[in-house]
Amino acid sequence: MKIKKSVKNKKKQNRNVQIIIGAVVILLVSVLLLSSQISQQDGIQKAVQGKSVGDFTLLDLDGETIHLSDYQGKYVLLNAWATWCPPCRAEMPDLNEFHQAHQDKGFEILAINAGETRDMAAKFADSLGLGFKVVLDSDGKVLNGLGITGFPTSILIDPQGKVAVIHIGMIFPEDLNKKVLPFLQ
Repeated sequence: MKIKKSVKNKKKQNRNVQIIIGAVVILLVSVLLLSSQISQQDGIQKAVQGKSVGDFTLLDLDGETIHLSDYQGKYVLLNAWATWCPPCRAEMPDLNEFHQAHQDKGFEILAINAGETRDMAAKFADSLGLGFKVVLDSDGKVLNGLGITGFPTSILIDPQGKVAVIHIGMIFPEDLNKKVLPFLQ
């Protein structure tokens, strides 16, 4: 009887070891997959004035792939926003007007929507007739990588890809004229 119990105990132990090994393998594979997804954002860096933020890729409202590097040679205002954010909603008409007035000077806006559906972002953008690109950061990786923790936040990237201005909070027309316009002249 003791031999049978001993054999059963060893089988149980072997099975437990196999379960533990399987769990560790699954954990390691998950970590590797997550790290490869993060690295797909091409080494995006926290926004620091005078430094590059690297490159990132997001989809626009039409499902087209947009890279920050597509705008090299232009001033690009990255605007982090969401439809649930009242100051974000309030600043959009002013951003749209500023964009229309200065896009001929090599100025673009990439409005990065924070985690909402394409339909929600598109409905809002269409209601205002936004003339600049709205891109979707559905998982928040780009905004997190940039170090954005509050909405709205605007980051001006210069033609060489370096951060020229970081503005946290609602950006008013006088802020745009004071902080962004001097770069465009």
